[in-house]
Amino acid sequence: MKKAYVDPNICDRSPFCPAKRVCPVGAITQEVKGFFGASTPKVDPNKCVGCGKCVQVCPHRAIKMA
Repeated sequence: MKKAYVDPNICDRSPFCPAKRVCPVGAITQEVKGFFGASTPKVDPNKCVGCGKCVQVCPHRAIKMA
């Protein structure tokens, strides 16, 4: 089964990442640093069900399925 992953070279690390909100199983987490800073979101491969919703909503196309 394919799993989502975030390309850190493309991701803008927005603390308002829409992919975190649409994941139906909560597989995407992100460490927020201050008000406008955050780390690159991480996908937990043990939780990801491969639905692809995060791929569809990422405004930078930083999320891929592999």
